[in-house]
Amino acid sequence: MSHFIIEQGKEVGTEVTVPASGMKFGRSPANDLVLEDEGVMLFHGRFFFKSDGTLWVTDFGAGEKTTVGGIPVDEYALKVGDLVEVGNTDFRMISTQPATADESAASKHRDGEIDLGFKGGKRVGSAQQPESSSGPLKSTLLPRIMQVGVLLLILVVLLIVVPSLMELSKDGTGTVQKKQLLSLSYERVQADQQNIFRYALELDEAGRFSIIIDDLKNNRHVQKSKQLSKTMLLQLSNSIEDAGFFRVDSDYAGAAEGQYDLYDIAVQRNRRFHHIKVLNRNPPRGIRRTVSAIEDFALSELGIPFTMFKDNDELMHYATQSVSRGKASYAERAVKYRNLAISIKHFKEAMLYLETIEPKPPLYAEAERGLGLSEVERDTRYKDHMFSVDRALALKDWEAARKSLRILVELVPDRSDDRHGIVSDKLLNVEQHLR
Repeated sequence: MSHFIIEQGKEVGTEVTVPASGMKFGRSPANDLVLEDEGVMLFHGRFFFKSDGTLWVTDFGAGEKTTVGGIPVDEYALKVGDLVEVGNTDFRMISTQPATADESAASKHRDGEIDLGFKGGKRVGSAQQPESSSGPLKSTLLPRIMQVGVLLLILVVLLIVVPSLMELSKDGTGTVQKKQLLSLSYERVQADQQNIFRYALELDEAGRFSIIIDDLKNNRHVQKSKQLSKTMLLQLSNSIEDAGFFRVDSDYAGAAEGQYDLYDIAVQRNRRFHHIKVLNRNPPRGIRRTVSAIEDFALSELGIPFTMFKDNDELMHYATQSVSRGKASYAERAVKYRNLAISIKHFKEAMLYLETIEPKPPLYAEAERGLGLSEVERDTRYKDHMFSVDRALALKDWEAARKSLRILVELVPDRSDDRHGIVSDKLLNVEQHLR
């Protein structure tokens, strides 16, 4: 049973079913649903079912917001007919019911169920006994079954509930929450007779996330760190688990003349520790997915792509692509308001790729000029539409206010921008008036 159909994007017309375990979506290959959409974040969000059977969408908060019906959401209960917009991709919900793959098995079980004597009537294949002779059997069988049930319940508590409680802690408000303990180190080294590249990430037990990049040939040294929130720690922890890192069971080592190519990953997740090295070998799938998840997370949180680990020629190639995409989005800014925010993102990417190259190539000035034009136009549009919002609010024209506010959400999707919070608060207030 399909849950939604893609109405816009490269995968248009595709019907998708959300499994019981949920489905992550984004540009990264580590997602369950990979979207070839430049407006989508590497790890953008997730569709999932809650315990009551309702289908929800959640936004990971890495950049441009997921919207439902044009309204930005963090987490939202979906209904049939809802339009979920992610970058330049639109999902139309056609069903929100959980899959029922086990119905046939349940039916089969019912057909072959065993009568333990609690139902009326006689048993198949045996003579009906007088009521007086069945009374003692029922009086002794029921207490025994109840005893077995109690023992099974205690066993479940000991094996499942107690270990789970050991990972619970109370926050400052006294609310019980699951405590996520995570620390890791990831080192990527490539060396030959001409150069040594080293890309190292570390997350300590206090949640401090650090990166160091050394490039001897191009005389580059980059160092940056950030304190991660509990939400971001949980996201990274789940990404590593989902990538299959803990299922890789051994190191991989090979010989290669004149080169040294190393992946060294160590992760402590709650009470589990795993350490894998891959030297001069193509890494297995679990390591490739883990590396992608960690590097994409570093880009999202620290703003430093793994591509800074590349030669200047490769950085120029990536920057040229970003400038080209920025120009294309800017040229289509009248088609969708969000294209202006996308063009700003691409121009910033290009400048980031060229940050460590000295002297700066002409492409840097081109990206800087494109960024300036995009930001000026965004700021002008922001002022114009905010004026329309204030006028509509003064007239209590809630529909007009909502329309302008939805445009502003597309113009300023970055939650780190103070204007995004202002727009979101106003939109929430308008929505309450329209209910």
